[in-house]
Amino acid sequence: NARPVTGTLVSRVKVATLGGVATSMMTTRCSVLNADGLDGLRLKVETTKPEDSTILQKLGPLGEMLNESAPPFPSGEALEQVEPGSSEIVMRTTYCDEGLRVTKNDFRLGEDVFVWKRVKFGSGNTVSL
Repeated sequence: NARPVTGTLVSRVKVATLGGVATSMMTTRCSVLNADGLDGLRLKVETTKPEDSTILQKLGPLGEMLNESAPPFPSGEALEQVEPGSSEIVMRTTYCDEGLRVTKNDFRLGEDVFVWKRVKFGSGNTVSL
């Protein structure tokens, strides 16, 4: 049931530390490998990077330069070193409308449920969630 599909999925999750004083957007980028049936996407995790850090914003231009120039963490490669194949998942959609998507990871059914709120529509092969 795998159909060829290409593109990227970018996940941005707001995280807070220091009791909510410091926040950033944890941004994970995935390659879309193919469609899996009518409701699934096979993804490969590529990188993860904190962006828009409130701590770095307090540093002004220096913080902006650090935010933009810091390389992303190769999370896909790190996952592969721990367990080969673990950087690939099937994101199975169980509910979806214009603003909300509920998904599960096929490899961990019953353990992981993800709720995505659409921020905006992307352009081309990119969707912003």
